[in-house]
Amino acid sequence: MGLLDTLQTVGKDFDAKKDNVNQSQRLEAGNYPVRLKSAQAGQSKGGRDQISINLEVVSGENKDRQEIIFVSFDDDLPEFVLEKNGRILLKIAAMVGVEFKKKDLEDEYAASEALSKGIGQQFKMELTVSPNKKNPDFPYRNYNFEPLKDETEDDFDDEDLPF
Repeated sequence: MGLLDTLQTVGKDFDAKKDNVNQSQRLEAGNYPVRLKSAQAGQSKGGRDQISINLEVVSGENKDRQEIIFVSFDDDLPEFVLEKNGRILLKIAAMVGVEFKKKDLEDEYAASEALSKGIGQQFKMELTVSPNKKNPDFPYRNYNFEPLKDETEDDFDDEDLPF
């Protein structure tokens, strides 16, 4: 996309005289067909080991937009955060057909390597966004994942066929 195309796209929703330059590029709440684009381990700005799970929308008006989910399992995190991060990791693994072995769960690096075997697999992401009273600029992003419904599935029984 060149300069003219970019400015025409941005100009649709951006009033340069009034709007903030730092508008959020994050996905709005909704249901999205996504694929696992990558799973990489690294460190957060705070020095925690974490897994960065990159999901890419595969169709619709938000096609090619991405949602990045960071999960960490550091001991100093609250138990409810650790449990939620565990559920997210296990659910995404199930959606992409990855079954973790004990050695895959030794640390974030091993887990991300194992999860990477599911790159390219598609599933449905349900994203909900709720206010964060302590930090309103960073609302809570909550996820649920399901298999994509196969559009080629027949909605009738074999008994309904004329032959």
